[in-house]
Amino acid sequence: MSHHEFSLGDAIDRFLKERGLKDKADIHRVINEWPKLMGRAISENTEQIWFREGKFYVRMKSPVWKNELSMAKSKIREVVNREIGRDLVEEVKII
Repeated sequence: MSHHEFSLGDAIDRFLKERGLKDKADIHRVINEWPKLMGRAISENTEQIWFREGKFYVRMKSPVWKNELSMAKSKIREVVNREIGRDLVEEVKII
């Protein structure tokens, strides 16, 4: 094996690292675009958004908004994945 070749393990690690950076960049873009994607009323009532291990978390400022958005979880997932251009988000959690 020459020095220019990677082992399969190295190749997988590199792929995941690059993918991780791309995922972070894509999620960051969604968070920045949240007001445009969801509209002013929702974005003004959103307290925090984050992403971890396939789950997209949205913390709302009030129980009323939490309930409203909970009913639209699959729609939110669709919108976020469409914005990213692939199925990165497996599940949306409204908290």
